[in-house]
Amino acid sequence: METPSIWPFRNRPEDAGFRPYSLDGARLFFHPESGTSIRVCNDATLDERRRAPRVAMFGITNACNLSCDFCSRDIARKSKWTVDSAFEALQGLSDAGTLEVAFGGGEPFAFRGFAELVEKLRKQTPLALHVTTNGTLLTDDTWPAFANRFGQVRLSIYDDATWRRCANVFAKTGQRWGLNLLVEDSALDSLAARLEEFAKAGCHDVSILSYVGEAKERSLSTAGRQQLAHILERSPVPCRLSVCMGDSVPIDRLFAGIDNDGDCGAGYDFVSITPDQAVQSCSFQEHSVPANTAEEILLAWSLQRARFAQPSTRRGCARVLPLLGTPKALPPIAIWQGFSGNNSGECILVAKFSTSEDAERYLADVIPGFAVEKSYSPEWKALFAKERVATPLMNSEYECEMPAELSAIGSSVIAIGYGLGDNFPELRSLAWKRGAFVVPGGIHVHDSATAVLAVRARNSDDVRTLAASHPLLRAYPHGDVLLATIPIGTDDKQAVQTLDELKQFVTNLAEDRKFSLELFYQQVDEDAMIQVKKHLGTEPAREQRLWVSLSSWDLATGTKAASAFAKTMNDQRSTVVGPWLLFDRVRGRKRLAVMAYRAGASVQPLEGESIQISARYWRARPPRKGGKAKQRTLDIEELQQKLERYMPTGQSFALHANQDDYYHSSRVVIRTSDPAPVLLAVGRAHDDLGCMFSVHASDIDPLAWSIRRILKDVGM
Repeated sequence: METPSIWPFRNRPEDAGFRPYSLDGARLFFHPESGTSIRVCNDATLDERRRAPRVAMFGITNACNLSCDFCSRDIARKSKWTVDSAFEALQGLSDAGTLEVAFGGGEPFAFRGFAELVEKLRKQTPLALHVTTNGTLLTDDTWPAFANRFGQVRLSIYDDATWRRCANVFAKTGQRWGLNLLVEDSALDSLAARLEEFAKAGCHDVSILSYVGEAKERSLSTAGRQQLAHILERSPVPCRLSVCMGDSVPIDRLFAGIDNDGDCGAGYDFVSITPDQAVQSCSFQEHSVPANTAEEILLAWSLQRARFAQPSTRRGCARVLPLLGTPKALPPIAIWQGFSGNNSGECILVAKFSTSEDAERYLADVIPGFAVEKSYSPEWKALFAKERVATPLMNSEYECEMPAELSAIGSSVIAIGYGLGDNFPELRSLAWKRGAFVVPGGIHVHDSATAVLAVRARNSDDVRTLAASHPLLRAYPHGDVLLATIPIGTDDKQAVQTLDELKQFVTNLAEDRKFSLELFYQQVDEDAMIQVKKHLGTEPAREQRLWVSLSSWDLATGTKAASAFAKTMNDQRSTVVGPWLLFDRVRGRKRLAVMAYRAGASVQPLEGESIQISARYWRARPPRKGGKAKQRTLDIEELQQKLERYMPTGQSFALHANQDDYYHSSRVVIRTSDPAPVLLAVGRAHDDLGCMFSVHASDIDPLAWSIRRILKDVGM
């Protein structure tokens, strides 16, 4: 269990999918799926030291179907890796703490068995997997074996036909991709136009590479570096400078080298593993040490540190360049997104008021202190304190971030920001206090949201007219009501990108007609809407409940806080399981929600009589010595027996064992109309097993509840 003071957020990092990694004097938390990194430096991290390279640059094969004069690989090296040997080495590095592997070569897709290797690593390790490729072997026929396996694919540009074809292939599966572009003085005049072109094609980011070799004329001149900086400051697509450039290009950098010490980190932060089973600091180095197992790679990384820290003898290595400026002091907490070779998740608030006038009054109170991309203003802090909705986090040393967008659309107040947890609990609490229903969910959202809209038309002909009025609408007529979805923030050029655009679109469409709108926190397809419509004629049984989470870094502390909060709410019927509480048959749900936020909890209202309980069980990862200790896996049969022993008579459940993921966890899903005894059974199974666990409650079909709410708003 980590020291509570290291992690600055409410939920535990492992619950949010983060992997911890020790830096020198700091701790890094990395999210393999989104590329989000959080660097924490405080008194509790002073003794932290790296125990493994953060990234493995893995040359899986030396074979390549191209011959480029700027390629850094040694063509004399043999290709020795097999699927099994590469998997064992990378699994061992992952166990030791390595976070990412970036495959290169040669051409990785020329490696026999590459799809099998990637699949095994994806299923059996928590490594973030990336690949750099020339793209010539990727087509609609070959790509499906790799779809949804990589965090990012980086295309090295050779000709327009290849990267454009690959961009189209990736778009069909939503693959995040970037481009590697070698830049010299002669390429600068056309660079700005090319960046525009890359942005329009859906490129996520462009890595700007410098030439490392003996040809002096290919190196950027002083004037060229100035021109490059000017171009990058205006780039429509995010750009990343190669570490080989050091700080020679005059633009701001996140860090001045690894750990802000000016060095590129080759051989320490990352290592290069060659096709002939050796390890070296980077692909431009000559010195290498034979290594074909994780133990040998880690031993070389540890013992060869001084040798690996030497600059390359090739012209262009940043290690021979002086550090031009004084590195800025790093903040105690730094958050960024990007993969080696991004999302923070979105945080969304949707508060439904009884009338648009109530929504506008709420907005009028919070807008005066609202400033985009700033922490809570003094006006907000004063307002939240006056309204008695301030949370413990607002009163702590940490800065609470404002939403990036805040707007009222009809009777809904919507706020959107980016973060790992709930960025604005005070806004939610104040909305509850002012009489709104705060739509459940919206915290750490990765998918693009969808607006679900109901417009009360004048008649059936008016419905058809509205449905055909704009190609952006996905229309689902329902009597005299237009039901529709509107995509938000997707790559679709017609999708609305901001709340202001959404508000303008909806108000222009509805004109004087009554409408209601909510955001659903993921994309909604036609099949989902059709399934909801099939059951709108049957009114579901309802029960007002409130799910409250007082999760903390330490389970015992969270459990104690939850029990104490339940005692203060002794007029309510509650069930406590660890740091989670279910309030059943709630009286005064709005007051209870405000009190929970004030206690530092997160809150989710539940509408249906039948709800879904999800519980995840896993074993804590034990400390490793020498890299050989094995993860203790959860005994699935034992968990099954415990649940059957404690579960109420006649209550069924679905048990999903995920023994190949990082935590070797098992997930239990129970649908029930009597959740209190089910929650107690889930907790008792945990107590008997002595493992880790987390619990969550939700409505069974949240989209259906959202549709029912907006239909009710317009009188259906």
